[in-house]
Amino acid sequence: MLGRAPFRLTAMAAVLLTLSITLAVNSSGGHADGGEGQAPAIPEKRELTYPNLGSHLDQLAAKVEEGEASAQDAAGEAPMHQGESVAVTIYLSGNVDDVVKFLGDNGGDPRNVGEDYIEAYVPVSLLGPVSERPGVLRVREIIPPEPAQGALPIAGHGPPVHLSVLWNAAGYSGQGVKVGIIDLGFEGFGSLMGTELPATVQARCYMDLGRFTTNLADCEDDEVEGDNHGTIVAETVMDIAPEVSLYIAHPTSRGDQIRIVDWMVSEGVSVLNRSLVSIPDGPGDGTYTQTDSPLKNVDRAVDGGIIWVNGAGNSARKTWFGEYSDADRDGWIEFDGPYELNSMDLEVGDQVTVYLRWDDSWAGANRDLGLYLFDSVTLELLLASDDPQLGRAREYPIEGMRFTVLVAGEYGIGVRHRRGDVPQWIQVGTNSVDVSRLEYYTSNGSITSPAEGNRAIAS
Repeated sequence: MLGRAPFRLTAMAAVLLTLSITLAVNSSGGHADGGEGQAPAIPEKRELTYPNLGSHLDQLAAKVEEGEASAQDAAGEAPMHQGESVAVTIYLSGNVDDVVKFLGDNGGDPRNVGEDYIEAYVPVSLLGPVSERPGVLRVREIIPPEPAQGALPIAGHGPPVHLSVLWNAAGYSGQGVKVGIIDLGFEGFGSLMGTELPATVQARCYMDLGRFTTNLADCEDDEVEGDNHGTIVAETVMDIAPEVSLYIAHPTSRGDQIRIVDWMVSEGVSVLNRSLVSIPDGPGDGTYTQTDSPLKNVDRAVDGGIIWVNGAGNSARKTWFGEYSDADRDGWIEFDGPYELNSMDLEVGDQVTVYLRWDDSWAGANRDLGLYLFDSVTLELLLASDDPQLGRAREYPIEGMRFTVLVAGEYGIGVRHRRGDVPQWIQVGTNSVDVSRLEYYTSNGSITSPAEGNRAIAS
């Protein structure tokens, strides 16, 4: 039964979905309770024209090729875009240099290049051809990290908790120690320099994919007004260890974070605090398969002499983790009793990332699950992340989507088991600051990469 318990409802008029589709949502004053037989019809799993693109990018490419949308409008549905291009990560088994050249010769813009990946802006019309180049295994849109933020820390509250005043009095105040902070909210940082914060600080501010400045003002110019989480973290560090040197960074992608870690290692940073969250990477046991994985980045830092401290636990009421349950055998996963929608109340302007992860092989997943977003009132399907999982290389047991809300309302997350064996466990969650909680959440399963790694300290 795809439904939910009674809940306060807000009528919806429209919602902008920034990954695959933009749909109008009709206002409704009633509640579609999703009783028996009322599960919404799900379209047949769409066969992808370019399988290596995954469901989101393949749909964007198809819209342009079939004349349903202009290249610029289609690109605008991606989380990161410029003009007619979308920001993507291209994963390869080889021929990296050849693909970089192909991009440069055909209007693409490579930004971060690793041993088996390329982060680049790619014109929507070039997505299909890129995905078919020799060596290309997988192309996915870049979903930027978000702040790992529950209740904001309060400047001045650190010393009594950590008894750092006693250490300071004994002469331990951080002399000669370099501390790195990777975060997204540095608003108001400059106004505190010379008082609450050091008069000088080293900064790398990524205002676009692969492009940074050392101008601190660019780190302060965050998209979210009033976002000062990184500033407060820095104040807390200085309260505890007032003589440390600070290195701050403001990334947009995994590749940016790799470059940031390399920079901090080269500068002799010995402690790094990362207060960001991303879509999970790997099975959740600290292992990973991709060289751009946040877990791999922790290894780079630790091998370079850095102690890595990562925010964790801020998504406790935004995560559902449990055993597979489908008592009515309709293919929809049940979150609580018969209820197959996990709802969240959202407000205008909320930017929300939702993910699904399940028990499967990360060498090539063969249990096919899909992630769906519904209007909880009308049960209208709004957005889907439905990549193929057929056991092929780089087909991972992970789905994700990001969207922006134009009208307040109630949205429901659904999980569909398409094919393959039953997984032992399933995880659904959102890392977004804008989501207060999911209707159904669990007391475990909210710590994701890289905080679950055995070389990171979760805080």
